[in-house]
Amino acid sequence: MAVSGNLRTMPFPDLMEWISMGRKTGTLVIKGQRYTKKILFQKGTVSAVTSNNPREHLGYYLVGWGILSEEELEQLLDQQKEHHVMLGELLVTTGRLTRTQVDHMVRVKTEETIYDLMLWQEGEFFFLDDVQPRRDFKELDLPVNHFIFEGARQSDERRRIAELIPDSDHIPKVCRSLDETQLTPTGLAVLQQVNGARSIEEIALRCHVPEFPVLAFVYQGMQNGVFELLPPVRPARRVPGFQRSSWRDRILQAENSMALGDTLDAYRKVVELRERYPNVTAALEAADALEQEIAREADKLQIPPSTVLELALAPKDIVQLKCAPEEGFVLSRINGMYTVAQILALVPGARLYNQLIIHNLLQRGVIKLRESQQVVKHPGIRRPRQS
Repeated sequence: MAVSGNLRTMPFPDLMEWISMGRKTGTLVIKGQRYTKKILFQKGTVSAVTSNNPREHLGYYLVGWGILSEEELEQLLDQQKEHHVMLGELLVTTGRLTRTQVDHMVRVKTEETIYDLMLWQEGEFFFLDDVQPRRDFKELDLPVNHFIFEGARQSDERRRIAELIPDSDHIPKVCRSLDETQLTPTGLAVLQQVNGARSIEEIALRCHVPEFPVLAFVYQGMQNGVFELLPPVRPARRVPGFQRSSWRDRILQAENSMALGDTLDAYRKVVELRERYPNVTAALEAADALEQEIAREADKLQIPPSTVLELALAPKDIVQLKCAPEEGFVLSRINGMYTVAQILALVPGARLYNQLIIHNLLQRGVIKLRESQQVVKHPGIRRPRQS
């Protein structure tokens, strides 16, 4: 059974602690205003994370840290798809990185993804017990307390920093000299990259460190009159590791959603792909192949047509949910009287899409199966014949 709610009423640190104390295994899904993140747990410890924020992909660090070019990353991603292996494993077998280097980069990516969640004030979440990905991920074994303590510290400092530095697109400039002998190795490395042209994000990438230590260093320097802050350059440069052809990118994102069991999100990306690239044959062929895979997965998840569905949340909680119009329409037809077959007959759109919406709403704990399967007939709707 899914446990669901909103970060407004259950802050992210409390949610993490609940999972840790219960030694739970499963997938935590958190949907914010812009991004969706998923954290995989094994017996209460963090084993992996995924995110649709391009700055939280492994490719961002590989290209941003100068380990791979955009072209080399694209070639490796194509090999990854062909051989069905993890990107980190491919980096090791091809001799690009050592296993220790890959482990370090994956850990940095994981920590940054979770520390960002510590700042979220709102976001719908649901935890799926024992739900694990269909594809292998580089497994970690990180205790939740590690994230709670360090994340709380960073969150407090980031809020103070934001009063002077709105975001990492801003550019620091040295306005007076300072004693370099008093700096830490990281501080010295950051200072050497400050030239009045590079943004805080670019400096962090060049130093192979997360953004937070750079933000903290620049913030302290601004308070001491060492740095001044210049506005971002517009238009902003493209995100490292995210410059491959757009339709291939969307297919990769859809495949990642499939790997994590989010067939609804995968289907939506397939629909978007067809709408954006109606004349690209390769894109349409890839979309068709992935839709067939989604349909096969949906068959495994199918609920008996005679099952009656009802709401699992109070109306006041339903209206707070972030729902697409299609989801809202499906929800409006769930009243504890209609069967799955009747609901699918009532709602417009592709049957597969509506089936995936129903499954997703069940996963999120928004709706549930009615305990008593007595069906109320509705004018104009035929009740399916029982075999």
